[in-house]
Amino acid sequence: MMPWTASDVTQALSLIASDSNFSATGISIDSRTLKKGEIYVAIKGESLDGHDYVKDAFAKGASAAIVSNPLDLNQNGSTYFLVDDTLKALADLGRYARSRSLAQVVAITGSAGKTTIKEWLRQVLSHFGETVSSPASFNNQWGTPLSLTSLNKTTQYGVFELGTNSPGEIAPLAQMVNPDIAIITTITEAHIGRLGSLEAITAEKSEIFSGLKKDGIAIINADIPQFDFLKKVALSKGASKVYGVGKSAHADVKLISYHPNQMDGNGSFSTINAKIDDKPLSYTLPFIGEHYAINSLFILACVDALGLLEQLALTQDSILSSLQPLKGRGQRHTLNLANGGNFTLIDDAYNANPTSMKAGLSVLGSIKIKGRKIAVLGEMLELGEKSADYHKGLIPAIIAANVDVVFATGSEMEHLFNALPENLQGKYELVADALIPHVFSYIQDGDTVFVKGSKGSKVSKVVDYLLSQPLMVAA
Repeated sequence: MMPWTASDVTQALSLIASDSNFSATGISIDSRTLKKGEIYVAIKGESLDGHDYVKDAFAKGASAAIVSNPLDLNQNGSTYFLVDDTLKALADLGRYARSRSLAQVVAITGSAGKTTIKEWLRQVLSHFGETVSSPASFNNQWGTPLSLTSLNKTTQYGVFELGTNSPGEIAPLAQMVNPDIAIITTITEAHIGRLGSLEAITAEKSEIFSGLKKDGIAIINADIPQFDFLKKVALSKGASKVYGVGKSAHADVKLISYHPNQMDGNGSFSTINAKIDDKPLSYTLPFIGEHYAINSLFILACVDALGLLEQLALTQDSILSSLQPLKGRGQRHTLNLANGGNFTLIDDAYNANPTSMKAGLSVLGSIKIKGRKIAVLGEMLELGEKSADYHKGLIPAIIAANVDVVFATGSEMEHLFNALPENLQGKYELVADALIPHVFSYIQDGDTVFVKGSKGSKVSKVVDYLLSQPLMVAA
């Protein structure tokens, strides 16, 4: 980790220079997870004020605090930097860290798949050099600069996720990250209730190119209707090359074929045949689902843009076939039942929109099992005035997946539940906690339980409950 000196902090925050020999090991905004030697930035949030936890941060070993209130801390020798706005200070620290780093940086946005692609890129690029990335989904006005502060002198690659649910959020984040490579995974109805239309979502996502370095590279989903517009924007912002990724004839990184293979009730993989320009590539992924195959093409495009494709090709089966699943994004568990037998839990509960929900149901449909397919669905949020239609629009995907029963939670998901054929209606509850006993008592040997919904639906509580029971996780 690159140290933060007093000179670094004062330069980053445009404060009066200090002669102090102060040095810190990193930046933190959470006194609970702060590590000894880090600088604590007291952020004022909607419900909490970080200034209330400054003394806790020093008690845990913070080397200094950045505050906007003139706290009486010097009496015990504590060091603090006084600023007008601590969130702006955090952004300034992120920009400073980016400016002093020689790492090649990738920024990723999109309506779905960005966290998976970010994590896969981190896993792959770590084979070629020191790599840092956004923790979890740290992709907003505080998460992005905090992630950038982890860049140091030895970092070769940085991978950062940019998110938005309101207009005007992507541009400042993109300009802060200043990526060498900018990726747009896809454009869907996610957050359409806040952004208003697909056109507005597209325009907002395209702002990632406003931060692109001169002669940087853009990687865009070639299968979406907005591709031509996004390509035009990228070129107008100075991109030297645009990769189109997908199944389309004009894709530069193209999916030629995808073959799912199931080894048993829990283990499965897929075989991918792809092409970069005219160069064929074949590899395996330890997942099934065509959306995962498309996600892997973004990895190939990025690796090619970084000049690493030839090295990857030499080891592609070992690197790509060892990619790890993400918690809440299709991760599978085989759980033993107390009365004998077992069932498979597919945890896809981190978030959802209509496109990702259909993709997850498609994976469920491709699995061959001896028991029943149980879908536990939480409402999809921020879909605006057409929310009821988006929810009821999942019915064809549910039927195509051969789902045996649906359990549902959240006010918006009631639209779907009431429109389902009666034989598919398991139980509806307004809140996820109330749904748990119904799901738990229904599961039998050989069943597969698929759980998905928006984070705000709290359907992940079903997953947490099943994993917390005195059942042994077999895989």
